[in-house]
Amino acid sequence: MAIRYTVTTISPKYHRAILDWQRKNFPELDILLAYWEKYFPGLPRFQLVAKIGELRSEVIEVGRYTGQPKIERAAEMAGNMFYTARRIIRAQCSTEFGSIEQHRMSLDTAPDDTARFEILRIMAEELRHAYQMFWVLDHDPTWKRPGHGDVAAETIEELLAMRMGTHVLDAFNIEFRDFLDNAVYTAIIDLVGKYQLDMMQIFSYAPMARSMGPMLGEEGFHMGFGRQAVKELAVAAARGQGAYSLEDIQRAINKWYPRGLEMFGNEQAGETAVAFGFKPKTNGQAQAEYSAEVEGIIEGVNIALVRVRHPNMPPDEARRLIREVQSSGDSRRGIRPEDLLLVPSRRFFRRRGPEEYVFQPYDLRGDLLTEGGRPIPPERYLAYLARVLPEPYLASEDFRRYAERLKAYHERGTGGPSPFWLM
Repeated sequence: MAIRYTVTTISPKYHRAILDWQRKNFPELDILLAYWEKYFPGLPRFQLVAKIGELRSEVIEVGRYTGQPKIERAAEMAGNMFYTARRIIRAQCSTEFGSIEQHRMSLDTAPDDTARFEILRIMAEELRHAYQMFWVLDHDPTWKRPGHGDVAAETIEELLAMRMGTHVLDAFNIEFRDFLDNAVYTAIIDLVGKYQLDMMQIFSYAPMARSMGPMLGEEGFHMGFGRQAVKELAVAAARGQGAYSLEDIQRAINKWYPRGLEMFGNEQAGETAVAFGFKPKTNGQAQAEYSAEVEGIIEGVNIALVRVRHPNMPPDEARRLIREVQSSGDSRRGIRPEDLLLVPSRRFFRRRGPEEYVFQPYDLRGDLLTEGGRPIPPERYLAYLARVLPEPYLASEDFRRYAERLKAYHERGTGGPSPFWLM
């Protein structure tokens, strides 16, 4: 079903500012526009505009204000509600800018021009999503409040100044190394975006709710690109072809999936956002649904891998075979555990979340690694991670920060503050 919307622009000052950001950080947009009709025939040409969709409901659907009219002006949000809304908008916009920076790092490693231009389209749509968040802040003068300053202007200026390493969420501070990052990221991290955008269609602040439908429609292309790319790379690997092995793909999943889980916030929290009518589910509920969908995606890839060796095997039979192999750890009908991909445990490689997970040495299957009845020390866990994460990532700034915090946690018994974008 087509999404109905109108279009508008933001104030000239911020429109120019986001164009300046684009020229510095995404100059390839001009190339995309020059070849748009060739690679996306029949699709409306990309425009940097805000798309204003329709409200799903005129009234607040969940929380303490259920049944009251949706809020049109930021000034109508009192106290913590105002700043929680601002925090969510800021985090959402930061993800869009960060994603553009990341995709650009490995753009030249795309296997062909079709994939390269699909990545450019994803980057362009992420830029439009950032523009949309600017509209949410910029079009409403009541974000400027006596005694509080111009919250919209301060937030926009902060967002424009963010660079790799300073974005709100950890997943957007991780450098891309090659096309495998583009593929796994869009399959796993953009899937989180789908859940967040879908939930925020009920947002009690109406301008945010009106923004979600068009953004969600565009996010579908990003996820579809990632799922298809991961499946194609995995099947090529199973046939002894392509640039990446199944082990490479598994290591990339191990790298990105924990960060995707943490994008929901602490799975034991989320009641505040529900109470304010910002989303209909707590963090844990949404994260559990996301985790199940990731498992379904990887199962689909595994079915394709089984059918490389057994082309005529029905999907249900392939599923049973996959479960037998993964539960037993033994080969079945020529399929070994290492011939399949695995979704890591939700406990693995966590730096935020429930206290019992954070900086604890869990392995991929969720078993606590111990020595003499006690969890292994940080140095041993880092050595384990080196065996299951991509080698280039081990030299990254993100992994260096993780290692420092892991050691500090076990020296002081704390990992420090753990800010979450959806409380």
